Amino acid sequence: MAIVDWPGQSGRTYRYHTLARVTADGILSVAGNYAFVKQLANGNYLPLYFGQAEDLQSRLPCHERWAEAVRLGATEVQAHSTQGGELVRCAEERDLIQRWDPPLNTQHRRVV
Repeated sequence: MAIVDWPGQSGRTYRYHTLARVTADGILSVAGNYAFVKQLANGNYLPLYFGQAEDLQSRLPCHERWAEAVRLGATEVQAHSTQGGELVRCAEERDLIQRWDPPLNTQHRRVV
């Protein structure tokens, strides 16, 4: 299982883990943040979408953006549980979107 430290625009780093299976029985029922990512030829990852959910188990298996992510080359889903409630999850999501500008995120885009 890959572990990736994603730096946000703020300089804070968030540790994500690759999910082995994106099925209801393969994901814990916890609040957290997640990323749809594409692994590049050099082994690095490119984020295609960052999100947050009150319950990863109910959110990820039927996510409405997954098919688009696959068309863009998504190879895996990375996630982690996030303590502190929705405001903390949303702040992390915004921080990562502003740093990485993933193509499937339309909210929280950086201002150019």
